[in-house]
Amino acid sequence: MIRRALAVLLLLISGAVLADDYPTVDRVQFVLECMKNHEGKYEYVYKCSCVIDAIAKKMPYDTFVEASSIARYATMGGERMGVFRDSDEMRALAKKWKTVEAEANKACLVE
Repeated sequence: MIRRALAVLLLLISGAVLADDYPTVDRVQFVLECMKNHEGKYEYVYKCSCVIDAIAKKMPYDTFVEASSIARYATMGGERMGVFRDSDEMRALAKKWKTVEAEANKACLVE
């Protein structure tokens, strides 16, 4: 009985650990782009790392990829990018991304 409870507990813990796991390469790309947007200042290594960690706690990786991509492409001009601007679902996901990102930036003191 105790072994079974321990096994269930371990499965729950490992699932929780993986719940906000993003691939390292995507975390690094996010931090590098964030730093670039802040004049490459070294202090932003820590702040931008904090931001991606905060985002990972609030948004599953697949949603992060989709929402951040939609938010980026929606600002591009052209007829083909209209698919990212004209859909209510796409606009809602872009809005969610902007909210989560803004909250993370505020929490991590990224100006």
